[in-house]
Amino acid sequence: MTRYAINGMGRIGRTLFRVLHQRGQLHHLIAVNDLMPKENLIYLIKYDSIHGTFTTDIEPTPNGFLIDGHEIIYTQQPDISKLKWQQLTIDIVIEATGLFTHSSEMQQHVEVGAKKVLLTTYSKDLPSTIWSVNDQQPSTLVSPGDCTINCVAPLLHIVQQAIGIESVHINVIQGYTTRQQLIDAPYKGLRRGRAAAHSIIPFEVNIRPVLETIFPALSGKIETMSTRVPIPCGALADISLVLKNNFSADALNELILHKAKAEMKNTIAITFDPIVSSDVLSNPHSSLVDGTLTKVTNGTHAKLLAWFDNEWGYSNRLADWLIKMSS
Repeated sequence: MTRYAINGMGRIGRTLFRVLHQRGQLHHLIAVNDLMPKENLIYLIKYDSIHGTFTTDIEPTPNGFLIDGHEIIYTQQPDISKLKWQQLTIDIVIEATGLFTHSSEMQQHVEVGAKKVLLTTYSKDLPSTIWSVNDQQPSTLVSPGDCTINCVAPLLHIVQQAIGIESVHINVIQGYTTRQQLIDAPYKGLRRGRAAAHSIIPFEVNIRPVLETIFPALSGKIETMSTRVPIPCGALADISLVLKNNFSADALNELILHKAKAEMKNTIAITFDPIVSSDVLSNPHSSLVDGTLTKVTNGTHAKLLAWFDNEWGYSNRLADWLIKMSS
């Protein structure tokens, strides 16, 4: 049996915990490491303002906590070099702190006994491997991109292969995150320091270099930004494309529907229902295209809008990676 450990039990760490439980993979989770008191972690796993109450009992033990008869070891160690992965025979560490994103930092988990490391964002120096796009058999250290890249990249991949792309502009309309301020405060990005729940806040996101690495033919042809809105979760990627060949909106929807039923099943989906952001919460797909909003002007100027749960969808891809890395 492959043995997992999670380092960092923030939003993604705890959402992944729930996804593993839902998918029957939680028995693989041997240990978690974070700095908060154990009682606080158990409370935050049980009660979640976005995903609801975790109905399975969680019982504290001297070494961690018990769920469905399975004990998970809990440690509070800020120094990776002091983690007991060799002693616990850990195969894969999920590095979910958001702090250790360079390969040299990820490698520290290997040096203390882990066999492989799965990052929960894009790396400072490793190329990103995106599920259903370039997810070849991974190496020891895997950088699977972030939630936004996992939403956008499969759609760009489809359009680039079937039609061709001259250029693309991406605006990710997303709920606020823990890196924003509750009330106005100093911040290096001035607008990002404004009260998150009180304003629509546009700012730059640096995902263009990651996308250009995945799609080298689009180097210099991608622009990205983010607009944060006063909701706690849920996102909509607004993708404007200049196509190389004429295509209709109906044909574009049909192309996406075909891929969603074939090689990208469980990664992308398409809906023709008039949904809103709250309807996508706990949706397991990386990208849910809103087919009612697909537009093409003059044959080559296309607009795609894709919903995604920036926590739940991405955590499902992490769970997919864990299965792949276990093989």
